[in-house]
Order: sequence, then C-alpha cells, then structure tokens
Amino acid sequence: MIEIEKGSAGCPGLARLEPADATAVGRLFNRVSAESLYRRFFSPISRPDQFTSSLLRVDRLEREAVAAVEDGEIVGVAQYSRRPGSEEAELAILVADDWQRQGLGTRMIAALTQTALGHGIRAFAVDVQGDNYGAHRLLRRVAPGLRLAFTGGVGEGAFAIAEES
Repeated sequence: MIEIEKGSAGCPGLARLEPADATAVGRLFNRVSAESLYRRFFSPISRPDQFTSSLLRVDRLEREAVAAVEDGEIVGVAQYSRRPGSEEAELAILVADDWQRQGLGTRMIAALTQTALGHGIRAFAVDVQGDNYGAHRLLRRVAPGLRLAFTGGVGEGAFAIAEES
C-alpha cells in the first residue's frame, strides 16, 4: 500500500492498493457480510481469491483502487476501471460492515477523483441496486444532481468529476 492520507484515532487513513496487498485485501473479505458483497459485485462471492483478484486489478492508469486503512487493516476499497482512452470510468465501493455510514465512501471517492482527473477521466459511471439505500445516500452526497435510469431493479447513471474547490 502507498499511503496517501495519514489516519488518526478512529479515523482510517487512505492508501493506494498494489498487487502485493493480496493478504491484507483477503482479510477484508472476512469483515464483509454476504449482503455487502452482493451489493458490490451484484452476485454472490464465496471465495476470497475471487474477491482479492477483483480488487487488486490495478495498473495506475485504467484501473486504480484506494483503500481505507485502520491499524494496518483494510476496512474499505473504492476503485475505478475504464476502457483505454475513455473519459468515463466505472466506480465501485465496498466498506466493511462495521465501518459503513462513517464517511469512508465519501473520502475514498474524493481521493480516487484526484487520481482519475490526473489520468484524463472526467466522469464516473455507477450501477446501484434500487434497494441499496446506503449507496443512494452516498451518491446524493458526492453527485447531488445524479439521475439514475432503472431497469430490472438496477439504477445506472454517470456524474462529472472535478477538482475540489
């Protein structure tokens, strides 16, 4: 992990994930409920190796991941993935159940936004289940004007990203 923001008492730091972080990412799997995994991946994930390989597909250009880290343990991950040359990237977030609703998603998206802008990404696309109310609250915070188009219970949308003022 490459530290990008130091943590303090009860407030996790932020770090960029690297392929060598497989062990730490694997431990996150044990802190996330089956429901949270389903909300993130839209299908059941039962094998830690599937989970780890999905979160660690980073190349620092088309794919990037930022982790929230508390006492050396990963408690959340936000990541983007885009097609080469595209100005839009898919955004996905997962936060350990005990750390949800504490602002980690907002902080990780802000850190990921800065990296994305530096690589020519101008928008994040999201897919969110209609009954994932936590994700809807997060999106209202980070993208207040976002409109989702729903099909089959899944909302799809995209929002522009910009430098923080």
